[in-house]
Amino acid sequence: MKTFSKPINVQTTVVAHNLCCGCGVCAAICPVECIEIRFDENLEYKPFVDSDACTSCGLCIRVCPSNQKTSLSVGETFRENHLNAKENDFLGLFLNCYVGYVTRLEDRFASASGGLLTAVLEELLTQNFVDAAVVVGNSPYESTGKFFEVTLVNSVEDIRRNRGSKYYPVEYSQVIKKIGSERSRRYAMVALPCATLAIRKAQLLNAKLRENVPYILSPVCGHGVSAAYTEYLLRINAIDPSSVIEINYRDKKGISNANDYNFVVRYRGADGVKVRRLGFLSSDVGKVWCNYLFTPNKCFYCTDFAGEFSDASFADAWLPEYIKDVNGTSIAITRNAEIDQLIKKMTDEGKLHLSLITPEKVIKAQWSALQFKKERIKGRIRLRKVFDGNFPDYEINWQSVSMVEAIRKNWKIMLNARLSKFLYRKRSLKLVTYLNAMGL
Repeated sequence: MKTFSKPINVQTTVVAHNLCCGCGVCAAICPVECIEIRFDENLEYKPFVDSDACTSCGLCIRVCPSNQKTSLSVGETFRENHLNAKENDFLGLFLNCYVGYVTRLEDRFASASGGLLTAVLEELLTQNFVDAAVVVGNSPYESTGKFFEVTLVNSVEDIRRNRGSKYYPVEYSQVIKKIGSERSRRYAMVALPCATLAIRKAQLLNAKLRENVPYILSPVCGHGVSAAYTEYLLRINAIDPSSVIEINYRDKKGISNANDYNFVVRYRGADGVKVRRLGFLSSDVGKVWCNYLFTPNKCFYCTDFAGEFSDASFADAWLPEYIKDVNGTSIAITRNAEIDQLIKKMTDEGKLHLSLITPEKVIKAQWSALQFKKERIKGRIRLRKVFDGNFPDYEINWQSVSMVEAIRKNWKIMLNARLSKFLYRKRSLKLVTYLNAMGL
């Protein structure tokens, strides 16, 4: 017999406060399988709960990365593999920071940055550290309504086929269910910081999941976007989403700087296959991103840029000494001693071209995103506290920021996110374009 008039679950708590990141781990951990993850009206993944089947067990809330009450400790996450780690306010726990790239030029050029994440993933597979990998792969839009989804791969060829950054939401519910029910099959997972935290929380509840996922590699994340980001870019360029064959968010062909990569779409036109190439800095691709259009609300309250609960995280080396190298240069931040030793071995064998870099340099390379996550969030929490005194503070000293400063530094981007979603729902593409052009 239920003791609550209304079930207590992620939908009635996290989603109700607009703090869901859409990772899908809650649905994977639900013992009665009453949670379904699907796109909402803003093309953001959300959990939809069958309230009649829900038992209010609370497991979905326990694994949610937005739940401050179930935060993790370093020891719970890395155990003996973190003994020599250092701590940094911006990067979290780390063993070493590296800068460089994969030696094989073909692999480097085909990657989003310097190819380090893909190279480490391949090495984990070929050296039998794992049996398979979890990556983000293509999805048939016409039948699924999405361009990308989480997929399992067990070959180097499949890893390379799916490499590269995808600025598109994905959810892990079905993959986590499968991995958590298998025996003696080890996976390396690629997941953004928010999903990584959820998976770590789930590993505390599911021993098989903990055993079967020994490594999580995380691309750093300044903020996410809904699927509307990609659809909007297609529609304003007169490309029907259902005609798309392939999307590459980080194409390097013909660029003059590493940070001015191309958004490239192959699609079916009236007279055959066509290709559209848009520069990040010279088109709406970059401006929409930098203006925070289509940004999920949860991103405004996330403090983890560097994937602090991952075994290693990877970033672009946006520094003057590297940005002119259009082939791409990556930064790697290691937290797991096994991954750190693997990277050193790959460097000694000539597979990677790496050198140590100071955490201060890493922070400088990604200062804009880190400032958004670690500094400006103080103002956003202060603003939210005005309307909801029980809103979690995520251990942020939000009281150190004045209300005037909080409004000045955040009102534009938060308004952009809300208005862009509303206007896109109404298919007011011209007004979204106008909002973007205003540069609020």
